[in-house]
Amino acid sequence: MSAVTSSPSPLVSVLMPVYNAARFVADAIESILAQTFRDFEFIIIDDGSTDGSLSVLKRYAANDPRIRLISRENRGLVATLNEGIEKARGEWIARMDGDDVALPNRLSLQLKHLAETGADFCGGAVQCFGGWRALWRYPVSHEACAVRLLFDVPFAHPAVMGRRSALSSLRYRQDFNRAQDYDLWQRAWAQGYRLTNVEEIVLRYRVHENQVSARHTGDQRDRADLVRQRHWKALLPEYTDEHVNVLLTAIREGSGATSLLVPAFERLLRQYEGEAREVLLFDAYRMFCRMAGNDKAAVRNWLHLASAAREGIGRVEVYRRATVLLLISMFQIRSTASGYQTLRSLRHRLASLLER
Repeated sequence: MSAVTSSPSPLVSVLMPVYNAARFVADAIESILAQTFRDFEFIIIDDGSTDGSLSVLKRYAANDPRIRLISRENRGLVATLNEGIEKARGEWIARMDGDDVALPNRLSLQLKHLAETGADFCGGAVQCFGGWRALWRYPVSHEACAVRLLFDVPFAHPAVMGRRSALSSLRYRQDFNRAQDYDLWQRAWAQGYRLTNVEEIVLRYRVHENQVSARHTGDQRDRADLVRQRHWKALLPEYTDEHVNVLLTAIREGSGATSLLVPAFERLLRQYEGEAREVLLFDAYRMFCRMAGNDKAAVRNWLHLASAAREGIGRVEVYRRATVLLLISMFQIRSTASGYQTLRSLRHRLASLLER
């Protein structure tokens, strides 16, 4: 095996902020050092950890010249990510978290896909492990990513590779702390950057009790609503603030009448086709599931939307989803009920098992 060397101008800069990840960070580091693609620098910023993470990082940095270790007081994730972007020398920046595990061909898959598509940002599918298991897939095409932004992020943040020049221009914003990635992807789309994902699993995402998403759900939700509002108004400029707020309430709380949402979905279904239309129908169905416990018209409105789409979904799937909505409506299963959450959990586990 040839000796590992560092390049002054690597193609990729892997950026990994670390804050109190001593239990998991060795796995994260080794998964990057074991990548089949070798021309990268590995920027690790210890954000004032107090749990012994730094001693683990120093041990790895002493043995691999590609690691550039920075350690200083705690400044938070947004400041740390922006600092890493400033330090990066690669044409591409690959995000990584200190508690996740990258699959060995992650970097090579994403670079190949970026070269083939000419896109500026590329994510990939993620397999969750630890606290619970699930498989998260994301839209492949730019148009489908644009549609997904109406509801949620189009990427798993720690699995994204982006053009350094784009990230340097956009930067993460402190005002959207804890939803900084959602804000950045929406602004990237608005400025004309191209978004895509590879279909393959590129990362194993560790689920545990100390994650930001587990500790600051309320803050994340409020800031995410601001991003959604911006994007709905961008895709439906004729909609008033009042119209958009109805949509946002339905997305956030799963309440209201599905009939209020149908005109917006019909408008978007006429605007998009292919994978984007599939994503739109799937996200509409997810919303209808949350609302069907309070709205007996959910099944009828779902069938109306599926008929209006004409393509993007097979008849068997249309009626399978209609059956689920009918059951939720018949038994008035609210989205906040434990039974609803149990069904969601079972569906995620079944999907994960089928993907193995």
